[in-house]
Amino acid sequence: MHSTHSPTPADLDPLVASALRLIRERAPDVLNAIDDGIYCLDPRGRTIFVNETAARLLGYTNREILGKPMHELTHHHYADGSVFPESECPIRFSATDAVQHRVGGDTFWTKSGKPLPVDYTSIPIKDGREVAAVVVTFRDISDQQRVEEQALRLRREDEALAAARAAREALRASEARYRFLAEAIPVLVWTALPDGQLDYVTERTGRYFGLAPDTLLRDGWKDVIHPDDLPDVAARWRHSLETGEPYKVEFRLRAADGAYRWHVGNALAQVDDAGNVVRWFGTNTDIDDQKRDQAPES
Repeated sequence: MHSTHSPTPADLDPLVASALRLIRERAPDVLNAIDDGIYCLDPRGRTIFVNETAARLLGYTNREILGKPMHELTHHHYADGSVFPESECPIRFSATDAVQHRVGGDTFWTKSGKPLPVDYTSIPIKDGREVAAVVVTFRDISDQQRVEEQALRLRREDEALAAARAAREALRASEARYRFLAEAIPVLVWTALPDGQLDYVTERTGRYFGLAPDTLLRDGWKDVIHPDDLPDVAARWRHSLETGEPYKVEFRLRAADGAYRWHVGNALAQVDDAGNVVRWFGTNTDIDDQKRDQAPES
């Protein structure tokens, strides 16, 4: 019959047996060589072992930790600063319920009072049916969090840039539709800034006067108004700018052939939520034929 007992060092290759003896005899040295923090608690939550990595990460000496309740030393508050009752601690559950817990993104607190972001595992060690100890292994995830935060920040920046590009495209499309509409209707269309300076006229408007549209911007429009009508036009425009009231006036404009024709000018103010004028939208409509029909016969 074959033996069913676990192999002892004597059953193994001498080199392997020697290695096993070394591990068993120097277990603390092995645990101290591990990069993760490791500590061991008795069933009441008091520290009975802590490796060098755990002590360094938490900022305590072995003397300051051994025999002390680890929850009170390092796990007493949540990341937001609120109290973390020991009765709600997964590590404590490992001792009372003999259940292993893996927790990501938790916070331990160092001796200096600084938060230490960690992932940890708590493993109950049983002696028969009773929990004899709880081994906790944890890892500092500060660098990982910084990388994740930077990745999140970059992703949000990319999303913001994409949204800005989409908004610009939508604005360009909207402006293109507006300009197409403005060119399509058979009137002269223009816009002005809150101070009354023209900042846009349609190509149709420029063609009507036989001028490049840019020459009509700012105060250039005054050059195509009949000199006799200009004072009243300017006064009415100034009144609308001061009050925000709709602008309406009849005047004569000089066409490309040099002839003056009667127009009615209308403009409305676009205002923001505070009631401030942000732009004026105006049109000049040819009414020369109507004016002539209304003129009394001599």
